[in-house]
This record gives sequence, structure tokens and C-alpha cells, in this order.
Amino acid sequence: MSTKKIYSSITEIIGNTPIVRLKKIEERYNVKTQLYAKLEYLNPFGSVKDRITFTLIQNAWKKNNYNRNTIIVGINFGDISISIASIAASKGLKCVIVVYGDVSNKVLTMLELLNAFIVFTSDIEEAIEQATTLVKDFKLAVMINPFDDEDCVKVHETTTAKEILESINDVDYFVSGVDTGATITGVGKVLKKMNPKTVVVAVEPWEASMLSGKKVRSCEVKGMGVGLLPRILNINIIDYVFRVKIQEMIEYVRSLLSSEGIATGLTSGAAICAAVNLGIDVNDSSKKILTILPSSIDNDIPIIPFDNGCQLVATQNPSVSYKLIAYYVLFLLVPSEMKKPKQTIKVTRYSCKVIPAVIQLLTLK
Repeated sequence: MSTKKIYSSITEIIGNTPIVRLKKIEERYNVKTQLYAKLEYLNPFGSVKDRITFTLIQNAWKKNNYNRNTIIVGINFGDISISIASIAASKGLKCVIVVYGDVSNKVLTMLELLNAFIVFTSDIEEAIEQATTLVKDFKLAVMINPFDDEDCVKVHETTTAKEILESINDVDYFVSGVDTGATITGVGKVLKKMNPKTVVVAVEPWEASMLSGKKVRSCEVKGMGVGLLPRILNINIIDYVFRVKIQEMIEYVRSLLSSEGIATGLTSGAAICAAVNLGIDVNDSSKKILTILPSSIDNDIPIIPFDNGCQLVATQNPSVSYKLIAYYVLFLLVPSEMKKPKQTIKVTRYSCKVIPAVIQLLTLK
């Protein structure tokens, strides 16, 4: 009689994401080299960031002996903010997320549903400044900064890299995007220790290619190219840098969907683009290329265009076609307000100019 584990917390599910062979992608692009991908987007909150945010919050709590009144302060760097707010919610802790620049309504709504306080700022420098100020103004507060904490690298050394080695004996090429720098540094270090000949390839967006010697700036793709050089990134680990344009990211996201049924975001599209082109260049069926698919497609759907709407009514039965058209008009084109159930959402968004108000609300909450 088989037994199944019952988890006591959602955070126990983090990690142990599978590795798959991308045979259909190999066939589609005529790649002779073996392509493998670790599906980190299958973590509970949709990204590889779950690994590091859980550990950072846990370590900060133990190190500083915080309690249930502890306030977690984070900065919105894409999926990181949702992961921080989710982990905080699972532990019953208050959370403040400082956002900057353009943030999608989906991310903001998700943060609100997670009961996080949202503080708006104009750019990344101001976001870091405001987050630091909040931490100083609270007695029991900790800022989660995955770009600056060496524990993030250790997480990937002890978990992600270990999981990889348990599945694949030899990795000839490791391809990873660069965001916080934790994944490529932690996994790359372990893989090179096991096999010094392992080649580590960093992937970065074309419009924000700081490792390639271009201008340091942020880009519209969340999860890579944030506009700063992470302190924890070990550039000595990196052997080559691959630049990807957003059109290429979109192409490979759609290829993963249509060929493998894998629903990932643009950062994953960038990784697969690099892996495929590398595989074509290597052209050796005995070599293995492994990449990380860091996030799900959810937050990137608005950026990915779909041009196959004609398939909606592609049928020889007129009655079926009319029904499909009616469904399209009634349910897909109606105003979003008409489809939403009437409910009251407690708005907790605040401008950085009213920090005292945020402090007062958090104290009373």
C-alpha cells in the first residue's frame, strides 16, 4: 500500500522541480545536441525566486529572533515581489512591497490579494532608498534584498545544483539568465567543481546587456536586466554571454507552448533561445545542455501577441462556427468589469510621499 506525503505548509513544496528532455524543440530547430530544462516555474508561486525568498525570510527570522509582528519589506523586481508577499502571507507576517516604474495591474492585484502594502516610487534607486527608510522606522522589520545576500547563492548550491546532479551525471553546458545572479553563480559553481570543463553561459536581454559591456539600464522584461550589477554575481563563473532580443524571447515562448506544452515566461524564452542556438553551434549528440526555466507565463501574457485568432472559427460546420463567434463576443469581448464578481477589495497602495501613513497603518493592522 503506497502512502502519499501530506504537506503541513505550502512552502514545503518549494524545490524538487523536474528536469525534462526537450526532444520536440530539438526536432523543431534541428538541434543535434541534447537539450534539457529544469522547470523552476512549477514552484508554488510561479518562479525560481520561491527558493531564495523562502530561505531569506526564514534566515532573517532565526538570525534576529523576530516574531509575528515582524514586517517583511521587499522591492518589486518582477516575480520576486509576489514570492516575498506569498512567503510572508504563509507565515502570517505583514509585508510591504516597494514598486518602481511600470508595474502590471496583475502584479498589483496579486500583491493586494496577498494583503501586502504597496509603496510607489519612480525608479530603482528611490525604491531602495524608501525600503531602507521603512526598515529603519520599524523596530521589527527586515528588508529582503536577493541582489545582496550571499545566502541566495548558497540556496542554489545546496538545492538546485544538488537536484540537477541527481538527475544528470554530466552537464557540458549550463545556460542561465542573470537576474539576482544567485542561480548562475550557485549552480555554476557546483557544476564546475564536479566537472571543470562545464561551460557556463549567461543570458541577458539585448536592450540591457551590461555583461556584454553595453549600457547598464533596465528593460521591460521582468526577471532579467534590472539595471544594476548584483553584488552576489560571480562573473568569473561565466564563460560566455548570450544576448537575446524580445522578439526572440516571444518566439521561443510560443515554441515551448506549441511543441512541448510548457507554459513559461519571457525569461524562459530567452534561456531556450540561447540553449537552442548554442546546441546548433555545438552540434554534438553526446553533449548535454541544461538550462533553467525560471518563471511561468502568467505575468508575461499581456506582452506576448497572439496572431492565430482565426483558428477560433476554423470549422466546416456553420452552426458550430456561429456558436464559437457568439462565445467570443459574449465572454471574451465584454468589458472586464461585467465579468468580475462584485466585491470590495481593501486598497493598500500608497505613494512614497506618504510613508508616515503606511507606518501608521502597519502599526495598527
